[in-house]
Parts: sequence; C-alpha cells; structure tokens
Amino acid sequence: MPLSNEDSLRLNVLLAQKVSAIRIDEGKLMLYALTQKGEAKIQLNPTVRNAKYIKEVKDFLSTKALGAPGGFPMFISRWNRMGDLRNSSLDKLLLLGEEEAVAAVVNNKSITPEIAKSAWWAIQSAENARSMLANEVVVQSEFGTELANFLIEFLPFEEDPLSMLSSARLVLQEGLISDEEVLKLWKKGKSKTTLYVGFLDIRPDAIPEQSDEHHQYQASFAKLSALVAEDNPYALMLNKLLSASGQTFLKTAEASFKRPPNYDIVAALIESIRRYVFVKQAEAGQSQQHHELSLSLQGEPETDINAIHSFSQAIFHAENELCCSDALKSVQQTVPELAEQLQAILFLGRTSQTVLAPTIANSTAVGSLMRKKLKPVFDPIITNLRLLQL
Repeated sequence: MPLSNEDSLRLNVLLAQKVSAIRIDEGKLMLYALTQKGEAKIQLNPTVRNAKYIKEVKDFLSTKALGAPGGFPMFISRWNRMGDLRNSSLDKLLLLGEEEAVAAVVNNKSITPEIAKSAWWAIQSAENARSMLANEVVVQSEFGTELANFLIEFLPFEEDPLSMLSSARLVLQEGLISDEEVLKLWKKGKSKTTLYVGFLDIRPDAIPEQSDEHHQYQASFAKLSALVAEDNPYALMLNKLLSASGQTFLKTAEASFKRPPNYDIVAALIESIRRYVFVKQAEAGQSQQHHELSLSLQGEPETDINAIHSFSQAIFHAENELCCSDALKSVQQTVPELAEQLQAILFLGRTSQTVLAPTIANSTAVGSLMRKKLKPVFDPIITNLRLLQL
C-alpha cells in the first residue's frame, strides 16, 4: 500500500536536503527530522491502519537511505555476512526511524562525535549515553561532557545497581565532569555505596576526602627504598598501600561492604580490590621479578575463602616451597614488623569474585539477606583490609 500523496511529497522534499537523523512518534503519527536548518516535522496521514502505515513509511525511508525496503533487519543481515559497519553506513542507519538501528550506531566502535550527536537527538536514554561514553573518541569530544551530565542527572532514577555502577565508571573518566561534580557524586556514595565502587575502579588514587598515610609509611618507605628501586613488587605494594592514596582506597573499599545491593556489585567490588592490590602494583613492577606476583594468584581461581587465608599464612612458613621467592624474602627480612600487612596483601591479591560462587549457586537473595549469607566471605576480606590500615 503506497503512502498518501501528501506524505510522499513531503518526505521526498525532506530527504532532498541534508538530513542527519529521523525519529518517528508512532503514537502521534509524527515524523521528526534533524536537518542543517534545525528540526523539521511531518504529520503523517495514514491511508490504512496505523501500524501498517508506519511500516510503509519505514520501508520508504529504508529505500531512500539503503537502496532497499525492509529497513534495519535486512541491512543488519547483510552486515553480518559482509563483516563490519563502516562510518559511511552509520549515518544512513539514523535515517530509518528505527530504535534498533540507533542502538547499532551508538554501540559501533567507528562512531564519530558528529554521528553520536545525531544518534543522541534520535533517542536520548541512559543506555545509549553509556554506550557512546564507552568510546574514547566520544569521551575526548565536547559532546562527551553533555552525555556525562545526562547520566549524572539520571542517577536518582536509575533502578538497576549495575547500570548505576556503569554510569559512575563512565562519567568518572578523566576530563568529563568538573571537580565539583566529582565531589557531588562522591557524597551521593554515602547513601549509595555502589557509587564508591566506581571511584575504586576509575579513580583509585584520586578519591575525594583523602586519608592520612599509614603511621609506619615513612619508616617503611626509607627501609624499602632500595628494593623499590629494584622494582621489587612486594615493596612496591607495601609502599603504595601505606601511602595516603592507598589508605584512602582501603578505607573506601571497606565502606563499600556496608550495603552492596546484589551479587553483581559485590563481585565488582572484590575485583576492584584485587586489581588495585595485585594488578596495579604488578604493572608498576616491570622487572624480571614481575613474575613473582604470580604467587598470590597461583593455580585456578579459588572459591574457598578459608583456603585463601590458609595460603597467605602458609607462604610465610620456612617449610613451604613458595617461600623460596627472593622478592618476598627480601621484603620480609627488611620490614619484619609489617608481616601481617604483607600477608594481607597476599590474601587480597588472591581473592577474586570466584569466592562468591558457592553462595550464588544456592541463593538468589539480594539486599540485607544476601549480605547475611555472604558474611563468611565479607568478614575475612574486611579483616585484611583493616590490617593494612592498622
């Protein structure tokens, strides 16, 4: 069934000019277009039932933009066979009036800031904003700030904790929001500790409200200076965690265990701690002793928190073959007064989200009930976090 003469004429005139994006309000039967002159709109005049007529309009748009009717589903089928969506194809997808097509655009790695702006005009949603801020090109553009501000304003209405965490991680990327906005986001974390995990992930060394350095930091720094110069990974870890930024991280991590809403956030929190304690310092120590850090993650990921505790204790015993690590021995001998802190590092470096597996397998609890079930997991982690702050 062809379009009405009036709609056909108006659409042809519209598409004869430069159009960046099209959206359709199916309820109001209104077509909107983003043009060089601003926003244009066309009131549709159905000649058949509304749903069928909207399909005819979309087929018309698809024929004009892609050279064939069928719209996004047919085009994406061709893309699956051919490989990749190119920049030249992305802008055409925004002319289809299809939500799925806009989603494909915002998730495409080849998106440009200009195409991102057009996609944002087509559909403004938190999900689309997050998708585009996952792209470095968009983050580095002025448009990235607009998306970040939208996500911050939307946070009070975000119901899914994992989406909230994702938003926090994205807006905390360098250069997106002002220091004032960062501080506001931090203060919101007092009531929504999920936001704290975003800081632990993205700004682990630039968390607002910095703590004081550990009371033994200066003394240990002097004693370990030679080993630090040799890139001894355990010396690097101790110095880092005893510093003001390290103490702030540990304090924030401990606070994040108070009210995690679900297993996803707990898993993200545990991985944040592991990355900071293990991976971050492994990256700092790039010498031949780098491999020594594998001691704290040796073997398959552990699901038994008690086994991890036993491991971190046993590694200090002379009869344990793992104690042959020269890097570990050197630190033990240099700062024997920090033995408990060093064991805590080994414990936290080996503890991953896999320790949640036994509980998750037998429970779908959330909130306070979940936290009660996970107390046997939480308590050892918190204890070791505190050991590093004593």
